[in-house]
Formats: sequence, C-alpha cells, structure tokens
Amino acid sequence: MNTTLASTTNYGIPFLIVALPFAVTSLLFIPQQLRNRRLRKHGVETVAVCDERIRRGGVNVEKLNCSFRTADGEDAWALVTTPKPVPREGEEFAVVFDARKPSTAESRYYLSSFGSRAGLVVQSLTGLLLVTAAVAAALS
Repeated sequence: MNTTLASTTNYGIPFLIVALPFAVTSLLFIPQQLRNRRLRKHGVETVAVCDERIRRGGVNVEKLNCSFRTADGEDAWALVTTPKPVPREGEEFAVVFDARKPSTAESRYYLSSFGSRAGLVVQSLTGLLLVTAAVAAALS
C-alpha cells in the first residue's frame, strides 16, 4: 500500500490557524456588543450637550464628554462615540443611556451605525473559517 503526502495532509489545520486570531478578537467584542444591545432595547433617549471633544492621535474627534439630564432630573456625564456631524462644544445631540446606570451611554448615531455591529462581522468571519476548516478536514 502506497500513500502520498496529499492523502495524509489535513487541509483544515491552516484554516484553524487563521481562525484563531479572529476567534480571540471576536471574544473581545462581546462586552461592547452586550452593552450596545442593552442600550438599544432598554435605553432611554435624551438630548445631551457636548462638553469636550476628544482627539486621540490625530485631528479627528473620536469621543465626546457630554452631560445630560436623566428622567429623574439628575445631571449625568458620559463619554460617548462621536455622532456625525461632530457637534461643537455646547451643541446638543441625541444619546441613549441606561436608566440604572446613567454613565453608561452612547450616541444614538453610533447605536444605529454599522460601527456598533463590527463585532458581528468578525464573529461571522470566524464562524465561516471554522466551518471551512471542518469541511476541509472531512474532505482530506
């Protein structure tokens, strides 16, 4: 009986090696995804005022310190992702906050954007790589 290298090679292993970093990355997205989901389902929408525009390593404004008033009339502050167009200091924009913990807030724009769902793309790609690895291993 003569075997060749092609018949003993498991082609699923390279897919598993590529899938590993995607799997680790997709796990890192889970807390943010759960937070965003909770805000979408149970969050309270209100108007916030931009207090400070935060730039990190460039000219683009990435985050905003904002203040808003909760339904109970209490003042709250939060760091949120910048909506488009970026509000200037003192301008108002829509935010969604958690009624139990008002410092957990996010801009309405971000929650409805693709950026808040980027983790799903990485997780889908990981799933696709794992299914491809299983199929390749079964065929080899």
